[in-house]
Amino acid sequence: MPIKHGLTILLVPHNRKRSMSIRLEGWKVVAVAVILFLGIILFVVGIVLGGRSAKLIAENRALHAENRMLRQERVKIIKLEKELASTSALREWMTKAVGGEAKKGSAPAFASTGSAGLTAILDNPLKTSLFPELETAAAEARRRRDFVPRGLPVEGAITARFGEMSGRYLKPHSGVDIAAPKGSIVAATAAGVVAAVTSDTQLGNTVEIDHLNGYVTRFGHLEAISVKKGDWVERGDRIGIIGSTGHAEGIHVHYAVELNGKAIDPLAEKEK
Repeated sequence: MPIKHGLTILLVPHNRKRSMSIRLEGWKVVAVAVILFLGIILFVVGIVLGGRSAKLIAENRALHAENRMLRQERVKIIKLEKELASTSALREWMTKAVGGEAKKGSAPAFASTGSAGLTAILDNPLKTSLFPELETAAAEARRRRDFVPRGLPVEGAITARFGEMSGRYLKPHSGVDIAAPKGSIVAATAAGVVAAVTSDTQLGNTVEIDHLNGYVTRFGHLEAISVKKGDWVERGDRIGIIGSTGHAEGIHVHYAVELNGKAIDPLAEKEK
């Protein structure tokens, strides 16, 4: 009888009971070898991928920790910036309150005696808790100074006054008309946010600024507009160029001021 080639697997239990053998022949031997080979490959791949995954997890945790630390530092910086802005506003208000003049880029010189000691107190980072009333007063002073329209948006000749009625107007004039050379820059007269940028047959290209305190200013007949709705502007910022768009006789800007929805004379505000 010919001898068959194959593989015998002997299983011997620890309790020394009857052993069991498994005989593999032909294709079964090849199948077992392939399975063992694939098992070894999967084991090695698992070890490699497991190590890389652990490394990536560790790096991810480190990045999260660094990001958390950066957020905390950013919060500290924002708080310091707000504190510095409040201190500067308070110093300026105190300078005016005691009759001194603040020089741009330098510390204010108070007129009264002992001003050095007062300045040192105001420089203290704890001033927010030490002088809450002064801080409130300083904020109010800044709102009055920076957010109330002052002056005119362009230097030129007044060609129509507030409340004036003539053949050109069917109702009292709601603002003032200011004529200036072509290309003259029209500037904001107070800080605020651009509430609207419109164009119609009457006022032409128009910019409206809300000063967040009841005041609204309006600039009509512009040739070009340099801002868009939602922009923040400061006093003196360029908002456009004088023109003659809409129903206009010559190059000029129609400048109107409203307080709580009621039109007021811009020239009266200019003199305050």
